[in-house]
Amino acid sequence: MLKRLYEKSEIGFAIAWIVAYVVVMGTLRGNYGDGSLAQLFGIVVFTALSLMFLHSTNTWQKYGLARWPNGRPYLYFVPLALICTVNLWAGIAPHFEGLTQLRAMASMALIGYIEELVFRGFLFRAMEKDNVTQAIVVSAVTFGAGHIVNLLTGQASIDTFLQVAYATAIGFAFVMVFHKSGSLWPCIITHAIVNATSTLANHNVPPQSEALFTYGTAAFLVIVAGGYAWYLHKQR
Repeated sequence: MLKRLYEKSEIGFAIAWIVAYVVVMGTLRGNYGDGSLAQLFGIVVFTALSLMFLHSTNTWQKYGLARWPNGRPYLYFVPLALICTVNLWAGIAPHFEGLTQLRAMASMALIGYIEELVFRGFLFRAMEKDNVTQAIVVSAVTFGAGHIVNLLTGQASIDTFLQVAYATAIGFAFVMVFHKSGSLWPCIITHAIVNATSTLANHNVPPQSEALFTYGTAAFLVIVAGGYAWYLHKQR
């Protein structure tokens, strides 16, 4: 079924994946939470389906999963490494205990893989043949806008707005890495680490520093990710 849809229309295939992912995982996360068996089961199913599709179509290289790129032209991915540290700036405070924490980290890491494959792989590759610039913008913006579903988990609206802003900037950095290098692995690894460490982030910031920390972190991510995307854009 997936192979037939892909052969019929790559853009339709990508959109179907995005809609299914946002609806299913947004519902599971909103109703059951990050440490739930339901969320882990859901993302494992998406992961299994993606691997079956990649194997049946032999599109590992097309979607950037066949190799690791030379890091030198990409500043050895140092900006991506900096992005990975953000969730630990205020210290470590696991959100769950025992196996629940492990389930949360595993499911969030797999979410990073699926989101990179869908937004950077399926969607970008489907659009780039017609208009590369448009494909870059749509891939990044839809990725950022997709974080609006976090409102369903009870996240504050201002936090969600900031997340959409810096997720869009990170989306531009990720899609430029994939576009220039042909490898999705740096994006997958970075995304998986950021997601997994989000379940360890300490949210007990002193009230007098909370606003500065929140806005400062968002600004850091926008500047680093946006600057990295621009740097890669200017490279031949």
